[in-house]
Amino acid sequence: MIAWALALSITAGSAPDCVHAASEALAHGQVEGAARRGEACFRAGGHPQGLLLASQAWLQAGRLAHARLAARRYLALRTATDKAARAVAELVAASAARETGTVHLAVDPTVAPDEAPTVTATRAGDGEALTLRARWDELREGGTATLALDPGPWVVTIARPGYLDARLEVTSAKGQVTTLAADMTRMPRAALVTPEERRRRRSWAIAAPLIGGAGIVSGAAIAAVSLVNVDAVLRDMSCGPDASLAGCRRPAAIWTERAAGGTAALGFGAGVLLAGLSGLAGDEVVRRRMWTAEAIAGGALAGAGVATLAYGTTFFVTANGHERWDAESVEFGEVLYTTGFGLVGAGIGLAATAAGGLVADALQHRRGRRAAWQFVGGALRF
Repeated sequence: MIAWALALSITAGSAPDCVHAASEALAHGQVEGAARRGEACFRAGGHPQGLLLASQAWLQAGRLAHARLAARRYLALRTATDKAARAVAELVAASAARETGTVHLAVDPTVAPDEAPTVTATRAGDGEALTLRARWDELREGGTATLALDPGPWVVTIARPGYLDARLEVTSAKGQVTTLAADMTRMPRAALVTPEERRRRRSWAIAAPLIGGAGIVSGAAIAAVSLVNVDAVLRDMSCGPDASLAGCRRPAAIWTERAAGGTAALGFGAGVLLAGLSGLAGDEVVRRRMWTAEAIAGGALAGAGVATLAYGTTFFVTANGHERWDAESVEFGEVLYTTGFGLVGAGIGLAATAAGGLVADALQHRRGRRAAWQFVGGALRF
């Protein structure tokens, strides 16, 4: 009781209204309602006090596995820095662990650090289904995925992207330690493509060619016309050492600028198309690695373009403004100038598209995690 009084004082201090409502429900003995409200408060606003209170409510309700998991999730939060509150969470986890059975999970092939399997444990009791679900990383203890289950028969299901679900049965007993091993079978390639994945691929398949292709076609057309006119100026017999400002120098500068704009659009379109095609990769891990490499390469490409552009601009302006106008020097400056713009455009297109893909994937995962936890009746569902 001292622990519960301490926890209530913690949550009632500078806690948000939703935590106050959950603590009041717990104080009046509405333990399941308090657990639901506390968890909802955490999902809605990320308030760690709500998760702490939910762990206590589940413990009082006799839902030991739920209580321990909620306490462990609280302890894993970076925002959970209050020492007294952490002590309460550790007490809840330890109290639940003493009354539950321990189940170690082992799978073959071994779970990689960048994989995200989920574990669902279901037990039938008292006329209702008790369901517990958690991500693999939430269950790791000392390098092993570990479940603490209330005494009784359970069905444990391991869902892993790219594999058929593994279904295991175990009877948990207080103080008993059990190891469940699952040989997971890879799904057939056709079964791996979900409707969401098809929509995602379709979006990239449409957007990348449209945007990238538009940049390539328009940029190539502008660059081609401009370079033809630059070449005409450079080959004009009247543009010799004493080239006039209006007849030679100004047209050379104008058409070079236009050619640079075309090469920038061409490079941007090529970068968008390349990174966009990476979005068609079905393997999420491979896709992220490709986008990460492309974002880095795009940044390096843009940096090289800026350096080339800076040098080319100085060279062209100097050569085109020199008293003794030299067509070869002006042409070399024009090549540097347009190449710099093309590299900058390609780097920006590649890096921006790759970064956008990484952000979109990250947001999709965040939405999935936020929607993962739900309290339904007396069961903790995801």
